[in-house]
Amino acid sequence: MTSRPSYVVHEVTEKDVTVEWFFGPGHLRTKVFQVVWVLVSWFFVVLPVFITASSLLHRHDEGGWWSYQEGFDMWDRTVFLLGILFVAFVLIFLGLHLLDRTSATARNARREYDERRLALRLEIAETWYSDKYGPRADRVVRRSVQIQPYGDIETYELRGLYRANGVD
Repeated sequence: MTSRPSYVVHEVTEKDVTVEWFFGPGHLRTKVFQVVWVLVSWFFVVLPVFITASSLLHRHDEGGWWSYQEGFDMWDRTVFLLGILFVAFVLIFLGLHLLDRTSATARNARREYDERRLALRLEIAETWYSDKYGPRADRVVRRSVQIQPYGDIETYELRGLYRANGVD
């Protein structure tokens, strides 16, 4: 096992961040109360959907829960308004996406980079990676690499190497 990096100041386990009250240990009375709450909540979710769907299916006959023309008119207006909002949303975000792509293409056309600096950064990263995981030829033929805890590639380490070599 490799040593813990200096920037890791606190370790967190899965148990520290996961709180599962319903399936965890506790009073049976609390769990029964929670099940009742869930069933009542689902009832009040499913019932309006069922009533609305059955009424719309039986819009032109006498079989629905309600058959008020005002309710159907309000339903039609609501669906029409939601359709307009959906189309507006799609068109606005399509326009924003096209604008972003156009400006990104223009930015990329103007972008310049220092080839020497990029080559030096790639060389530093490759050397560091080879020191950590072995030569490239050995890594290519292996199907898997086992990484010890804290032995993964750390952005901070690589960033520190770039700074040490003057190519941040």
